[in-house]
Amino acid sequence: MVLTKKNNELFLQFLLEKCESGKLLRAKLKADEILPSGEKREVFPCEWYELEEGNSSEMQLVRKADCIREDNSENEITLQCEVCMRCIVHDELPTADTAEHQSDVARAVGEMYSEEVHTDFELHTEGSVLKAHKSLLSVRSPYFAALLQPHTKEAKEGFVQITDVKTEALKQVLLFMYTGVAPALKDMPWDLLIAADKFQLQQLKRQCEAHIASQLDVDNAAETAANALLFSCDMLWDRAVFFIRTNLYRVMRTPGWALVITAHPEAIQRLSELMG
Repeated sequence: MVLTKKNNELFLQFLLEKCESGKLLRAKLKADEILPSGEKREVFPCEWYELEEGNSSEMQLVRKADCIREDNSENEITLQCEVCMRCIVHDELPTADTAEHQSDVARAVGEMYSEEVHTDFELHTEGSVLKAHKSLLSVRSPYFAALLQPHTKEAKEGFVQITDVKTEALKQVLLFMYTGVAPALKDMPWDLLIAADKFQLQQLKRQCEAHIASQLDVDNAAETAANALLFSCDMLWDRAVFFIRTNLYRVMRTPGWALVITAHPEAIQRLSELMG
């Protein structure tokens, strides 16, 4: 916190003196003056700032020259400051190939799917039929839990038609629900992320976000940000925004940026607001 006196007027600003190199700090700043009566007077309105090391917030006027008193009480000031920081951490991302060792029970459940043991439900997609178990689908996915209520058409007929998920992606989704692992995640991260969003598989969605975030580059950053906004991927959105901010002019010169302007203007609007 820095107080500056100019022309007998007192100004307040916040300075980020030291921060890890290359990191962007998002902080909510606020300050009130505690008057002799005990009342509070807002002198620095509550607002979010994004600062790098050595950067400071805007200056806010604390006292005007015409507020100076004859008893020199303006030389004493009590401020109450609030700083709320939000840091975007870029390491220790979860990865798809670090699944915990499967127990005998987990392996047996996986075999129930691969061997189609006592299956009682079918998923029809693109000319293929995938067999599964109602109970496991309902436990693993809120989407299927609602779909397989006893009164539904799908529960009574014993099958559902899936038209908006590719067959290979659906196979990986089923594998994940049975085993906790989607072996082909790195080959089809976006297909799996979209499927995970549809079936409300939050753990799989987070794994897809982490892998996509690890592949960010100048050419795909704009499209990644747009899709992250579209599918409510908070972690991926934060990572994409940070990358774009760091490489703004290079990203803006790519075909991907031009494509997003046309196809996802709302994403460009959000990005423009964050870039200031």
